[in-house]
Amino acid sequence: MPKYKLYEMKKFLLSILAVASVFVAEEASAQIKAGEGQVSIALESNNIYYAPDKRMVDLGLDKPDDRTRGNFGSNDYLKVDYTLGRFSVGVQLDGYLPGLYGYDMYTYQQRNTKLSAFLTKYVQWEDQNWGVRVGDIYDQFGNGLIFRTYEDRNLGFNNSLAGARAYYNFNNMVNVKVLAGLPRLYDVRSKNPVWGADLSLSISDMAGWYDGLISIEGSYVGRYQKGAAELFPTKEEFGTVVAGVDGDVVNMVSGRANFEYKGFSLRGEYVQKLNNDKFNPALGASKGNVVNVDLGYNYKRFSASVTFRRQVNMTAPIELVESGIGGGNTINYIPLITRQHTYSLANLNPYRGTSVHTGGEVGGQIDLYYSLRNPKVRSKYWNFHANFSMFNTIDHKLGDMDMEGRNAWIDFNFDVERQWNKSVKTTLFYSYQRWDEEINHYDAAVAHYCDSHIIVADVTYKINKKHSLRVELQYLNSNDYEGDWLAGTIEYNFAPKFSFYVSDMWNCEAMQDGMYGNGIWNPDTLEYDGNALLHYYQVGATFTHDFLRLQLSYGRNRAGYVCSGGSCRYQPAYTGANLSLTLSF
Repeated sequence: MPKYKLYEMKKFLLSILAVASVFVAEEASAQIKAGEGQVSIALESNNIYYAPDKRMVDLGLDKPDDRTRGNFGSNDYLKVDYTLGRFSVGVQLDGYLPGLYGYDMYTYQQRNTKLSAFLTKYVQWEDQNWGVRVGDIYDQFGNGLIFRTYEDRNLGFNNSLAGARAYYNFNNMVNVKVLAGLPRLYDVRSKNPVWGADLSLSISDMAGWYDGLISIEGSYVGRYQKGAAELFPTKEEFGTVVAGVDGDVVNMVSGRANFEYKGFSLRGEYVQKLNNDKFNPALGASKGNVVNVDLGYNYKRFSASVTFRRQVNMTAPIELVESGIGGGNTINYIPLITRQHTYSLANLNPYRGTSVHTGGEVGGQIDLYYSLRNPKVRSKYWNFHANFSMFNTIDHKLGDMDMEGRNAWIDFNFDVERQWNKSVKTTLFYSYQRWDEEINHYDAAVAHYCDSHIIVADVTYKINKKHSLRVELQYLNSNDYEGDWLAGTIEYNFAPKFSFYVSDMWNCEAMQDGMYGNGIWNPDTLEYDGNALLHYYQVGATFTHDFLRLQLSYGRNRAGYVCSGGSCRYQPAYTGANLSLTLSF
């Protein structure tokens, strides 16, 4: 074996040995006292050793081809907080040693380095009605459509604002918040300041009405980038005038109204960009807006929610650049309003939005849930869940593509969960998905619609108080270019500490639509030869004890999108060993 591969393998084995040393340590307390205060510590480490897989390399599926950072990756996070009464202080150290493949952190990193680290910190005082924070700030106004700073480690997003924030609450009637700072852009601090203010008025509290809620809210957010208007001026290309950025400052405002009464809720928000701004480096600048309405109702064991949203050019980047810079380059949050599927085949081709490619979208989702239970027999019940989401493009033109009124996505799904007795629980799930391949994959060879029918059967058998067995079977029928799929999982749980599983996801049928197959790439014809029917196998185990959670797995991973909270990132295909460790005390 080559020396560099031995080195990478040793690094991975050392990670395992470091984790194993935890087992011989004395059990830590859930709380650490430090004088009159309290210290909390959290460590998360995600490691992958990328093993050679000749089959995937031959098929051209093992990406990236040139692993410039070696065959080992590690994303690590250490967070320490100290609290004393109303005072708190904390730091977090992010280490990418080097970072895992598939994260924007390394695709668009601002520093040319193999290893990278980033430190965030804060000092905070929160009194009964007011508070001040200096340092790194995580916050949002309303639904986050105008402003949101947050961390999502699964996606590799962190746009914390380094600056100051202050708020004041007057008898729950008036809430005022102001903040300003420099946002984080992957591994550096942006030099573009962001500032904003948020005001909330509780009409119901002012009127002394406590049976429900009536409130009105408003926000303002500004972003400055020196030379933005010079970088993106108005110009003429191929006989068409392409609008440029108005100035160095982008101003955004929002208005919100909320109403709740006896299980019924209605929330609405409108956001407007007041200046021309770039939402896509390849397209002209323009103003933008979002209309978002949420309607909900719940009564006993029934609940329903309806969400409608129309948004145009509302991506608000931290940095205006000539080329794309990934999903982490944003100061607001416009999640995809679709069901967040947990079954692998239902999440094989998730909706990723059309706004980046087409300028905007209109649509929403309906979600219904009902539980049928006998209060006298707690070991038996039915849960019914149905969901429908649909999004269309709005009037827009992308090259030669006419985007007016074009359907981009449909997902109808329902599941029935049945607890038969104390030992057996079953779940039956069905999903129909339809998407426009040219919009979802804007570089697709041929424009066409893809349809998928996904069926899942999930059975859990509780052997006794500690032992349980879960079996999951999935089937996907599709005219998609990747054909049909089968998937299965067997999971054995030994509560409360151990869990073991083995799974396989198999591309079991050649393509049906005559497009291009998941086969061997022929550089002479620039086409795929044949169709690769691959097995994406996994085997793994999880150990949980008090403050420790350890997961180890090995297998082949399909290229695709990892989604969290309505946002997605692309994950290249790889075969390898995964080691995840979480410590919290």
